[in-house]
Amino acid sequence: MPPLTPEEQVHLLRKVDWQLLPIITLMYLMSFLDRTSIGNAKIANMDKELGLSPGQYNIALSILFVSYCSFEIPSNIILKKLKPSVWLPSICLAWGILTVCNGFVQNFGSLVVVRLLLGFMEAGLFPGVNFLLTVWYPRHAVVFRFTLFFSAASLSGAFGGLIARGLVAADGAGGLSGWRWIFIIEGLITIIVSFLGYFLIQDSPATSRFLSPEDSAALQALLKRDSLNESEEFDWAEVRAAFCDWKVYLSGIICLGIALPAFSFALFLPSIINSGLGFEAADSQLMTVPPYATAFIFTIGAGWYSDRKESRGLPLLLFIVICMVGYILQLTLSQHQQGVKYFATFLCAIGLFAAGINIPWLGNNLRGHTRRAVGGAVQITTGQLGGVAAAYIYRAPNAPGYFLGHGMALGFLTMAAVGTVLQLWLLRRENSKLDKEEKEGVVKDSFRYTL
Repeated sequence: MPPLTPEEQVHLLRKVDWQLLPIITLMYLMSFLDRTSIGNAKIANMDKELGLSPGQYNIALSILFVSYCSFEIPSNIILKKLKPSVWLPSICLAWGILTVCNGFVQNFGSLVVVRLLLGFMEAGLFPGVNFLLTVWYPRHAVVFRFTLFFSAASLSGAFGGLIARGLVAADGAGGLSGWRWIFIIEGLITIIVSFLGYFLIQDSPATSRFLSPEDSAALQALLKRDSLNESEEFDWAEVRAAFCDWKVYLSGIICLGIALPAFSFALFLPSIINSGLGFEAADSQLMTVPPYATAFIFTIGAGWYSDRKESRGLPLLLFIVICMVGYILQLTLSQHQQGVKYFATFLCAIGLFAAGINIPWLGNNLRGHTRRAVGGAVQITTGQLGGVAAAYIYRAPNAPGYFLGHGMALGFLTMAAVGTVLQLWLLRRENSKLDKEEKEGVVKDSFRYTL
């Protein structure tokens, strides 16, 4: 087919946006909400009612990420061999049921079991959707769509504080504590969302029910021109190739450097505002909303700018630095400077969530469906290891300054910044090498890496 005009391409991708993005964004919002609402439950006396020691609470946080990390790669292999339209809603349904169960736990043991199983079920969503976006969008258009989806993480933080504040007020309803209603209501909403997913998620342009045959053919042609000779079939050789690609591991290290502070921020922001800044528990839940809402806007803006300029590394580096400034302020300001320290949480939120553009940057630079699916899962699994450590760096004895937590976050962000600079340099060198080989006639079909 002849290439689409820019206007035709925008119109076509907009059709995909309206069908695909709302449901995957909603699923990710519920995923992040279901996993991090334990932070709001804690300051609503969950730990006291269950008799949890500080160490047991940290174990309950980290155990989710242990199972989460262990199942991301297998999940994306299953996703590739089965259908995303079946796999993604099914795991959403499962973790919704488990979230409801979280509202009925009676002790440390039952809490750990539910959190462990929750990690297994949630593991497949993020890498699965990250891969699904590369199936539907050309490389120059995927980051903005990714940030629309990923912004649900910051949006869930804003909603989480509001929902928690409202549900805690229902303390005693039905004979249940307010913190239990947080899990029960959120889990029921997730179950409803999962049923919507069965109807709305489509596997690929070739099998789409919402695109006309003409639009489907035009989109497939656009995607083929974007990645010439790309294999769409599952191939174990490509699985092995993904494990041997340096870009996968360097991107994973960058992801780890961002994920540890991101998960610790999501898990402990209510406690940081409550203990670290000296606000009451109810006010602390409400005060988590503005930083997340601001991050939501900046995350979408980062994706829009990144696609418009077809630039990944420099915007990523900028937001990492913004986040580092936020943690430096947290470390250097006294507890009496509440206003400035609260402003620093905005910088941390903006930097952490906008830096999510690192995830699709790798997908831009991996060729072939299988390699992208597995490579993306390896990258995200490496990053999720930060979630295990994140559960332990904000310890109750370190309140109110939380110097250990803020210092660890700053150190990992420094690692992410160095990794970003290194990756930019290596990719630019690879592109220069390809330019030279193409000029000399050594290669004809060269795959340029996105910087």
